[in-house]
Amino acid sequence: MACKTDLLVLGGGCAGLSLAVALAKLGGQSSLIPKVMVLESRISYSNDRTWCFFKDPTGLAQHRVQQQWQTMRVTTVERSVTLDCGATPYLMVPAGLFYEDAENVINQSDQIALHRGTTVTHEPEKQGDLWCIETSAGPVLSRYVVDTRPVCQPVRDGAVLWQSFYGQEIECKADVFNPTCGELMDFSAANASGALVAFPNAVSFVYLLPVSSTRALIEFTVFGPDPLGPDAFRDVQAKAVAQCVGNATVSVLHTEHGVLPMGGRPVLPSPDTSYVRAGLTAGGARPSTGYAFVRIQRWATACAHSVASGQAPIGHAPDRWALRAMDALFLNVVRTHPQLAPDLFMALFEAVDTRRMIRFLSDQGTFADYAAVVAALPPWPFLQALARPRSRKVQRPAAA
Repeated sequence: MACKTDLLVLGGGCAGLSLAVALAKLGGQSSLIPKVMVLESRISYSNDRTWCFFKDPTGLAQHRVQQQWQTMRVTTVERSVTLDCGATPYLMVPAGLFYEDAENVINQSDQIALHRGTTVTHEPEKQGDLWCIETSAGPVLSRYVVDTRPVCQPVRDGAVLWQSFYGQEIECKADVFNPTCGELMDFSAANASGALVAFPNAVSFVYLLPVSSTRALIEFTVFGPDPLGPDAFRDVQAKAVAQCVGNATVSVLHTEHGVLPMGGRPVLPSPDTSYVRAGLTAGGARPSTGYAFVRIQRWATACAHSVASGQAPIGHAPDRWALRAMDALFLNVVRTHPQLAPDLFMALFEAVDTRRMIRFLSDQGTFADYAAVVAALPPWPFLQALARPRSRKVQRPAAA
């Protein structure tokens, strides 16, 4: 006999858990919270990734943080700029803390259940007014489905660029880090680690977040046309770590690897409003940066309120047309001229007021902020990009 629920969430990652938590927190404020089931293929959670972002002034992204930085730095071979982000510090949320907090909130709700170790064995099919989903634990019937599973697979040309990264949180026997300042983008360190040889047609930088004087997350990041697996980073990551710590003895606490689409094909909403796509590859990540955590929290809050008011769940709100156009143009230039990227990023962080730049990166920019960003960049590569024809394919959701 099929299990029945009101709302089925496919995927218990950042998006799925964030929605479940937002609904659970509304449980005491509304009698309309439906019965919710979250299906997650992992049997257990681990500290497998790290989310970082500039503090959200709206207060929606309230989570336990491991560390925060009042200053961040961007470095190229020629120069460096330090960013004063004291008003909106750069925050680190380890996945382990996020998963633990989410499970604690969900476990206190009578209406929401998280089922780990459960996989979808057959894509959802509509039967009358209900969706039927075959799972490893048996069939599930649901009025609504929020599908947070990846829409696109990491393959060449599946996105304008792919942001691939490999990071290690390390502990040293000596004091080698300055915990008051993080490295947002260090192009010089990447070049010294062999990036120009390993990834000649891509943009590479080292991302360093010091948690203490002896402990830091060091991450090698590549923006390129091809998604990269962990093995592609082994050599350059080892060299990057060695540059940072010198001869200090190092212990690796955990590793993380990920691949994010940058400028992926837009996802059309399902014509059936009872089935919604959400998450990292369905509008959850900013195309030009990969920042996703705060965007997902905003969506989760809006979607939870929609469901609690008796309406259908909603997907991610589209970005402003101007922001979409700017991101698309910037990514096109970076893909065509990756060698220009360090100077382009440096021009932005040097010329644009830090508060404006943070608002722009955090999807809170005004049109004045957009104008400042445009004015800081050299015009010729962008004019060339505008003159080149571009194809724009649309990714349709699997279930419609």
